[in-house]
Amino acid sequence: MKVFLTSNLNHYEKTDGVKVAKEIDNKNGLVDQLKSKLDGTKGILYVPADASNKDKINEYSKILFDALKLSGIVFDNYYVVDDKSSVEEVRDRVLKSDLVFLSGGDTFTQMQYFEGIKLRVILSDYEGVIIGQSAGAINLAEDVYNSPECEEDLKRPCYFKGLGKTHINIEPHFVLDTSNFDSDEMLHRTAVLEESMRRNLYGIPDGSHIFDDGVEQTMYGDCYLLRDGEVKKICENEVAYGLNNLKNIEHFPM
Repeated sequence: MKVFLTSNLNHYEKTDGVKVAKEIDNKNGLVDQLKSKLDGTKGILYVPADASNKDKINEYSKILFDALKLSGIVFDNYYVVDDKSSVEEVRDRVLKSDLVFLSGGDTFTQMQYFEGIKLRVILSDYEGVIIGQSAGAINLAEDVYNSPECEEDLKRPCYFKGLGKTHINIEPHFVLDTSNFDSDEMLHRTAVLEESMRRNLYGIPDGSHIFDDGVEQTMYGDCYLLRDGEVKKICENEVAYGLNNLKNIEHFPM
């Protein structure tokens, strides 16, 4: 198992309002690690959060594919899951791919879509590399915590079964300073701190990531542990830190 949990690959920029691919941010070694973990480059599969907007799927998949090429990672075949993809077609494309990318989006909607295409079953024996970005990373967990981002989200499920590729629950796009938070952002922070009384949550700012090979889990870049209602910074930019070292809270680097 080779799983990257990311918040944002920082792989595009806007020029005159148009998203343009750029090299993936390698400050914390994501590109170098990805190159070393790939067993081959015969194929990559882009899996969206849902298949309802084909234009958006085409736009974002092309940006990702172009960003990988600019970063020196070129595949023989580029696959996309869309509304015409059957379960068998998804399975076939996964088997042909050395890298599966799970996009961001609405976490609960995405998991419902994943269930519809039987992605948990399809990925259960997959040995290639998986990158989850934002919602895609949240849904890679065995037991998902879908933190509410606004009052309306409180009416939706917060807990559901995920894809089962990691036991880590992340909070993407994490920002430590709450002084400029609006009411929705404060609602979200209150909810995740309350949930941290029941499980560890890992705050991953944009540009940071966690790698999980099924034996060891390692943070790269600024990362935070939310535990027992508190937030502690446990890793700095351009530093790697193993989560297996977190058995004793008194030993956290500060």
